[in-house]
Amino acid sequence: MKKNNKKEIICTLGPSSMNERVISRLEELGISLFRINLSHTKLKDLESALRYVKSCSSVPICLDTEGAQIRTGGLKNNNVHLKENAIVRIQRKAIQGNSDNFNLYPEKIIDQFKTGDFLSIDFNSVIAQVIFKGPGYIEIRVLVGGKMGQNKAVTLDWDISLPSLTAKDIKALSLGRRLGIRHAALSFAAKAADVD
Repeated sequence: MKKNNKKEIICTLGPSSMNERVISRLEELGISLFRINLSHTKLKDLESALRYVKSCSSVPICLDTEGAQIRTGGLKNNNVHLKENAIVRIQRKAIQGNSDNFNLYPEKIIDQFKTGDFLSIDFNSVIAQVIFKGPGYIEIRVLVGGKMGQNKAVTLDWDISLPSLTAKDIKALSLGRRLGIRHAALSFAAKAADVD
């Protein structure tokens, strides 16, 4: 019996690879699919990015959704240092954050947080605990200080309920469909119903 040795290669395009020379070379090397990560692509930039890749290559494009994940919001200098034992406020509404005050995405997610919850921010760079819940904000105490970037993952010590697609995902998938994109990846799927 003959084995099928065909490999499928998915290549993520980002700021350093989003140029005609790299895209064309990757196609020559046999890339099967170009991936656009919606977690790191602004909705306002998506249409031009898709049109650009399509103008450089005939390789299919896949939109990889943000999916059910909590992330840090925008920060004034792209990242901040949170000091151990600092009390920091997390706002419900989107703000330009700093080391004293920032927000999480999706905006309403802090409504589900409870006093006593432990948070891991930016792949365990920062560990914190919710110590107070106010109207439109929560306060955390930083237990392990460190560097926190914008748009970085935040996890809780329990399984929080999140929709499988963000509002941005739905708009992006609709745009992609209009532009003939036939591939999508669902990040952070928790159950079969999410895929359905």
